[in-house]
Amino acid sequence: SGGGCMLISEAIRKEVFDKNANKVEKVADANTDVSNWTINQFIVKSGVIKKVVIEIDEIEKIGDKVFLKITKDEIEK
Repeated sequence: SGGGCMLISEAIRKEVFDKNANKVEKVADANTDVSNWTINQFIVKSGVIKKVVIEIDEIEKIGDKVFLKITKDEIEK
């Protein structure tokens, strides 16, 4: 993958960190807009069974890890 493309399978299980570098957990799944085949949300594990939805505009950067623009407290509100 390259040129701004990433396989969904590459994103799944990436570690997620909030804007203060606190580890949230890992990407568990993604919601896709099938009208244009873009990911609009990540589903992120937060704890053992809890899952939270992260909107794409709340993501700062995706590389080896996913970095968010928001804090862990904002996610879990």
